[in-house]
Amino acid sequence: MDITQKKNSSIIYENEVYSHARFTNDVFNYSNVLLAHGVVKGDRVILCCENNYAFLVSLFSLMHINCSIVLLDTNTNYSDLQMINMKTKANWILTEDGSSAFNGPKYISLSASFENIGTNQAPPGIKIDLHEWYRRSDAIILFSSGSTGTPKGIVKSGASLFNNMDSTALGMGYKANEVILPVVPFFNIWGLNMIIQWWVVGCTIVICDYQNIRTLPSIINRHKISVVEATIATTYLTVQIAERNKEKVNFIKDNIRMWFTSGAPVPLVLKNRFEKVFNIPLLDYYGSSEAGNLTSTNLSSHNGTGKVLPGLSVKVVDENFNETKSNELGHIYANGNGLMEGYLDNDGNVKLDLKNGWLDMKDFGYFDVDGNLFVIGRHDNAIHRMGATFYPCHMERIVEELGVLSKVISFTEDRKGSYLILFIQYSSEDSGELRKKIVDALPTYMYPDKLICTKEFPFLPNGKIDNKKLEKYALENLTISI
Repeated sequence: MDITQKKNSSIIYENEVYSHARFTNDVFNYSNVLLAHGVVKGDRVILCCENNYAFLVSLFSLMHINCSIVLLDTNTNYSDLQMINMKTKANWILTEDGSSAFNGPKYISLSASFENIGTNQAPPGIKIDLHEWYRRSDAIILFSSGSTGTPKGIVKSGASLFNNMDSTALGMGYKANEVILPVVPFFNIWGLNMIIQWWVVGCTIVICDYQNIRTLPSIINRHKISVVEATIATTYLTVQIAERNKEKVNFIKDNIRMWFTSGAPVPLVLKNRFEKVFNIPLLDYYGSSEAGNLTSTNLSSHNGTGKVLPGLSVKVVDENFNETKSNELGHIYANGNGLMEGYLDNDGNVKLDLKNGWLDMKDFGYFDVDGNLFVIGRHDNAIHRMGATFYPCHMERIVEELGVLSKVISFTEDRKGSYLILFIQYSSEDSGELRKKIVDALPTYMYPDKLICTKEFPFLPNGKIDNKKLEKYALENLTISI
């Protein structure tokens, strides 16, 4: 595929426009700065940085040099940093954080080195060359959020990123004249994917503070944003802001062509509420760091998480690995051009476990008769209760159909087998009637032992609900011993 930068691509950051030529020049100059520090082709470099222009220049400079890049959350705790150091065996760390947190890699201050970028003009006709990096098997190493355990190192090739984003841009319906706004961190797969899509499509990307959600409507209006990608948490808050301010509704209505969510399947209640407020569909897609993007909705078709993207394969199977029929629930498996090389083990080796050549997505789902994939949720953490076995996502799905976002936390308990706590995003003052509807809708073995109303769920940067925080809150509020 064509991986050269498109002439009409540009970047907007803090109201300054960086043209294709300016970005090329800055990447060329910063590559020389890194080379002067001692970085060489084949080095492994940890890049730990907030969303800003320096991140993009650093990322593409490391690609241009042909380094293996480890993207790291700026909020990674100390023990996880030590584990990541051990696994990646990185040569360098490029960050604003202090070097004392990293044992092993040589430290480069991002801000200090970026000041040396200078204004030297690159040689005529110079291009950012990504062809060697495209062929790297360890081009990018991402670390999972660690919401349910120790973060895993996910190793991806350059080809898997570019080929998958080419398929994604086609399936989602991206155009070269788009102005796109990632409201997600660049260090995770969803932010990285949008950067690669910007490069592949050749459009304009606007860099914003993804945590300052109240500024989004004005940013959208000022820069005439046509495509937004945001987490479920950000999308919820945007809807709430718009419901209280009609002018901000119009800012979004007048500009946005497509709004995608990332990180987790979108609850139907949020889709309905979003469309009611903005009069455009809330678009969904499905994938993971390990598998890349697999399915996507678009303006022509927006049921479930959409149809399988070109170059990808998805199937839903039963317990015997036989494909299920339409509308029949099963386990989701995937393969295709976005598949990772594998997980990084403690010795630095890359291992990939497949079943008959397919990656287990560890999710339940089904295809409808038109080939749209519907994702129900995770098939881990089975709950055994009153002689029945079910999964938290089954219970959450039933509650979601009542128009309420929910999350189930379970603990082992001698009498019933499991003690169930159901969190719902709802006002406790108005919950009386809803509580009755929930009990009426659930089978007896799913009755929650405790129902907790919360105004907002805690979310991780990748858009998933923070289970650890909910578990901690639940343990602090239990009235029995677990």
